[in-house]
Amino acid sequence: MTEPVFIDANSLPMENRAVDGRDVVNWRTLFSNDRTNTSGFVMGIADIPVDAHRPSRGHSHPQAETYVILSGLAEIRIDGHPPRMLGPNEAVHIPGGVEHIALNASDTESLRLLYMFAGVDSFDEVTYTFPPGA
Repeated sequence: MTEPVFIDANSLPMENRAVDGRDVVNWRTLFSNDRTNTSGFVMGIADIPVDAHRPSRGHSHPQAETYVILSGLAEIRIDGHPPRMLGPNEAVHIPGGVEHIALNASDTESLRLLYMFAGVDSFDEVTYTFPPGA
């Protein structure tokens, strides 16, 4: 029998992406094969501060990704589609290879979202491409 894996997100290291010295997003990878011996998917929590840098472009990667909004208000931009606003308990599934970005749409509250990738064992397997302006 496989044992359950419990995680306290606060005990994990915070990772960060910044542009020109300003945070774009901070995240903690909760589950991945290299960290928790949970193969076949990667899941984590991302925080986008109120004063985060707002890139004019998103990013892409070959893998599909799913976001679930935990708190705050997200402006989701997906290439070829009008921007959508998502709030807590709303989700979006983004096909692989499509440029996308989640921006904090609130002036008062951080955006917190759960992100998930299926079919990968490690966050390091997700190859991000950032076009100019991203």
